[in-house]
Amino acid sequence: MNLVTLLRTPPPVHTFSPGEEQLVYGRLNGKRDALVRIERSPVAPGWYRLGPVGLLQVDRQALAGALAPLVGRLEKVPPQASLVTPNAWMRSVVIETGGLPRQRDEAEEVVRWRLKKLLPCRPEDVRLDFLPGAGSERMLVVLALDRPLSAVEEVFAAAGVGIGRIEPAALAMTALLPVSATPVLLAAVEEHALALVVLAKGKPVLLRHKPLPADAHRAEQFMTREISRTLAHAREQERLTGPVVVWLASTDGERGTEVEAWADGESGVTVNRLAVGAGRVPRVAGVPEVRLWSLLGTAWPGEAP
Repeated sequence: MNLVTLLRTPPPVHTFSPGEEQLVYGRLNGKRDALVRIERSPVAPGWYRLGPVGLLQVDRQALAGALAPLVGRLEKVPPQASLVTPNAWMRSVVIETGGLPRQRDEAEEVVRWRLKKLLPCRPEDVRLDFLPGAGSERMLVVLALDRPLSAVEEVFAAAGVGIGRIEPAALAMTALLPVSATPVLLAAVEEHALALVVLAKGKPVLLRHKPLPADAHRAEQFMTREISRTLAHAREQERLTGPVVVWLASTDGERGTEVEAWADGESGVTVNRLAVGAGRVPRVAGVPEVRLWSLLGTAWPGEAP
């Protein structure tokens, strides 16, 4: 599982995004700075179940039934693709490592050992990736159960599609943010959920996912409270100091007004609204732009939108 741009070879131009009720496909252009094609296919609601470690179970038949007609509309089956998962499929935890070996395999063994008392399952049963936090002995670990992820990969493989990289939508979207020496908080607003990612020196150090209240006004208040709490936690635990830039990613232009009002009363907090620019992402009825932004982020070349 590759959660950040760790591959030296260019990432695939093909990407898939499974959701509660539809499977979305996107193809990027050769420069990987715009989506040039979007396809979608409905999938039966309830086709996957969540548990305490994210994705717990998938209905292979339902996913295969959505994937087959979608791939059938393409000129040819993409041999390699990225998979942008719902944020709720993954879990994250920050651990104290006490320092890690330089070799990746040895470092992963230490991380799994540290997770033994934190997970409701065996550490051997999860896939994980980890990144150092702002402190040398703190580590952000993002993980998911291996078995259901393998089931998803097997469905795609049966259709001729190899999944080369898997990442949650919020982390994929961080690639679209301008490079900044200032700490950054990305608040990605989905229809019923809020994903928060804190970046220090360009690296994710904190990742959270929260369901949003159905009432619009309560959702605004909830967003403001969670952003405030997340920043306070990051300042304390990750020792972030000075100004912070909040990037708000939301398809609904009305969302975030209370966040902006809150920031006006905070010292050193600036709120910007994320936009990828004209022509980068096509408008597709029934697919929120924020979801398409995450597809774009899987292979974004790195410059600011």
